[in-house]
Amino acid sequence: MNVDRGSLERSVARLASERTTLFGRSASSFGLSATDQNRLRVVERELDECFGALREMRAVRDASRFSREDPVVRRAIVRNGETPARSRKAT
Repeated sequence: MNVDRGSLERSVARLASERTTLFGRSASSFGLSATDQNRLRVVERELDECFGALREMRAVRDASRFSREDPVVRRAIVRNGETPARSRKAT
């Protein structure tokens, strides 16, 4: 999906509204017709795709933000069980 954040958010709002309408229709008529069930599946799949695209955009933004950190700061971050970067180098 190659779209901007604004259009993704508009799509999410539109799809969520349609999903709510389908759920309301389901409650009032004790279930959905086969056509409405299929549409609900499509809407939920499209919602998942939109949220996935939003998560991907956020990950790209975060990756660029973290790559700009000062190397000294990054060197100070040590995961459990790892040794600091300075002591890993063979002399």
